Amino acid sequence: MQRGSWFALTVCAVGCGGGGTGSTDSFLSGLPSRQTLEVKAPSAAAPAALTTDSADVLGQTADLYVVTRKATADVNGIVGGALETLSTIAHSPPAAVGPDVAAWGPLTAPLSPVAGRLVVQRVAPGAFTFRLDLRPRTAPDSAFESFLQGASTGASATGPSEGSFSADISLAHRLDPVANPDNGQVVAQWAIAPTERAVQVHLADLPGGSELPSAAELASVLRGDGSGELSVDVQANLVGDPAVLEAGQIRSRWAPSGAGRADVEIHGGDASDGGQITECWDASFDRVYAQGTTPDGGVASEGDPTACAFSEPLR
Repeated sequence: MQRGSWFALTVCAVGCGGGGTGSTDSFLSGLPSRQTLEVKAPSAAAPAALTTDSADVLGQTADLYVVTRKATADVNGIVGGALETLSTIAHSPPAAVGPDVAAWGPLTAPLSPVAGRLVVQRVAPGAFTFRLDLRPRTAPDSAFESFLQGASTGASATGPSEGSFSADISLAHRLDPVANPDNGQVVAQWAIAPTERAVQVHLADLPGGSELPSAAELASVLRGDGSGELSVDVQANLVGDPAVLEAGQIRSRWAPSGAGRADVEIHGGDASDGGQITECWDASFDRVYAQGTTPDGGVASEGDPTACAFSEPLR
């Protein structure tokens, strides 16, 4: 489809109130879902760095894993919320459907001050681009701004196997701060293979004082046998003065049984000299080994390092 005809259909779809003919199933198969982009972490019961006992070994650096897990959950919430909006509009009756493009909107949820429109275009067999625009409910269509845009390949009934998107969370916050309390920008990508699912998320430009980190990079790999890996890098207040940010890093890996290992580092800010922690847990998620180095140079350890499911940290 030529560029001109795509814009013509888009304008008619969102401005003419028309209802074109055709099936939307193929277009829906090119859109990612909340489940597709969920960043996976080890079991909620592991590692033991989440328990109060670990603080006795690690001091304040034990807080890092808690913050990282919270960052993972919050990023899932931000990404999932954006995709829920996408899904809600896409599963409404479309305004128009053509051979290679479908359009929805403007649509507004009850009591919402925001209206949205969605355009999905087929660019090749099984490959799509998609764009979700938002505007104030009472504003004209000329006020629409791009909120989420992305592309996917490998479309199927269960969703596309690969793709990426970016979302302007600050725009959603500006239009509806009650439903969208956070500012920021999100870039996410995913790849699904027969044996594993990999997700990467970049979160940036959060305001100072947010409970979320000011920036975060998350990468998750979940394999069919239950094993997985999680890498997280955050810029956040992790220790000391809330106005001072530290850099934190966690590399975690776990076996199909659930037994695993986490290696954490923190530096900068109030932890300028750095701190480290290594912790291993068994299939029951009980700690079997822990070693911590605090910013003041202190070292403490407990347990047996040979009991670790992995002898080396995730690189």
